[in-house]
Amino acid sequence: MKLVYKGKFESVEQLPKGNLPPNAVKFDEPDNMEGIVKAAMKYCAAAMALGLAVLVLGLFVHGFSRLQLLESSASFFLALGAAILILVPSLFIHELLHAVCFRKNDIVELYVSLKSGTAFVTCTSPISKARFIFLSLLPNVVLGWLPLIAWVVFPIYGFWANVLWLYALMHISVGGGDYLNVTNALRQMPKGSMAQLSGINTYWFIPKEEEL
Repeated sequence: MKLVYKGKFESVEQLPKGNLPPNAVKFDEPDNMEGIVKAAMKYCAAAMALGLAVLVLGLFVHGFSRLQLLESSASFFLALGAAILILVPSLFIHELLHAVCFRKNDIVELYVSLKSGTAFVTCTSPISKARFIFLSLLPNVVLGWLPLIAWVVFPIYGFWANVLWLYALMHISVGGGDYLNVTNALRQMPKGSMAQLSGINTYWFIPKEEEL
């Protein structure tokens, strides 16, 4: 994988277009950034709700005293501030984890969107359905769900324990676009199909034997 930093994202016209096969089918998804962000927000909310449910499970396991910092607004906002400071640079790690899932010789482009305060990667090389789902989920699992599960499983207390669950919940919630991609892949891609990004959209197709 070769990562190329493309700088500030301003328009979908900047995004590379893939060399799509004639039988490529576009995902049933919005054709503009605003529509995709709107659709992704629903998954952000659902992920946050699930994360909160896991958090409550951790409280039942090790006791509600783990959230004593909520008794002090100053302590809470200090922990929240620390979690945000960790979250911002980890968003780039999030994108790198997406990038490394592409194949060895694939060119992956990294963009930064100042308007939405996010970064994202794209690559027009075709990949299998399984790899597409894996690369979509990997950063959210590694940087969000695993830290939250660690908080639930281990009897962690104190200021940094609270930073951990706050960070984990925030990182889980920023993966709305990834969860949207996974849902579309599971619902729309037939067995044996390939996924390919082109512009702002994702396409799927059944490869010919010589393409396998």
